[in-house]
Amino acid sequence: MDNIKAIFLDMDGTILHEDNKASEYTRDVINALRENGYKVFLATGRSYSEIHQLVPEGFSVDGIISSNGTTGEVNDENIFKHSMSLESVKRIVSLAQQQNIYYEVFPFGEQRLVLKEDEQWMRNMISGGDTPPNNVGQSEWASRQDALKDKIQWVESLPDKDYSKIYLFDTNLDKITHFRDELKQNKVTLNISVSNSSRYNAETMAYNTDKGTGIKEMIEHFNIKQEETLVMGDSDNDRAMFEFGNFTVAMKNARTEIKALTNDVTEFTNEEDGAAKYLKKHLLD
Repeated sequence: MDNIKAIFLDMDGTILHEDNKASEYTRDVINALRENGYKVFLATGRSYSEIHQLVPEGFSVDGIISSNGTTGEVNDENIFKHSMSLESVKRIVSLAQQQNIYYEVFPFGEQRLVLKEDEQWMRNMISGGDTPPNNVGQSEWASRQDALKDKIQWVESLPDKDYSKIYLFDTNLDKITHFRDELKQNKVTLNISVSNSSRYNAETMAYNTDKGTGIKEMIEHFNIKQEETLVMGDSDNDRAMFEFGNFTVAMKNARTEIKALTNDVTEFTNEEDGAAKYLKKHLLD
């Protein structure tokens, strides 16, 4: 790892705990890495506008790739953006409605949108207390409850805007798996890319857009070589990142098939600040 200059970190399941927060310890390690000359970036499925809510005061990185490679920011300045067409957004929302798949539509830099006509059944789906049903992750379930509380704008129709992604979710694993496969099979006609950050969701972005393409665009901006990158993640939407990064690390809490894709695995989980501890041990100590 002597040649590493740029570190790309996933958020959910990697630097975030189950309460959807990054720790002060992780912040301090990232600060130390940057002080020692490393460039540190986030590469997340989260929208850019919500990231500041998930990190402690004083948390700072060199750049942020958000919405699964859809957009890149450096010092709050946008350096690339890939939008879904309104036509694609409407077609995917229609497919979700037909099968009662929960959805959130993300315009760039604005509150997520859901059609008013779908509010009641979506609220019913996410009701039932703080304990998630089936094997849905606590973090994902809490995020949906949080979204329904005050992060969704209910609209009569979808406006003509630039859209970063659509998040889709269901508590039935077979149902969401089938729906995600259907989207993948039709990604060319729908003009989308398809990914997922858990087995219970699907996310759609602009065609040929993912975390790997986002990292490529970010290192080109900084004149960093591909062989100088280290990436860390835990889930399916990190596959493209692992394919592009030079040295790849999976979290201890990642599924077995994700770990098989990487050069190394952390000793500790995301709940134990495994990413920060790994970087401190191998790059700072």
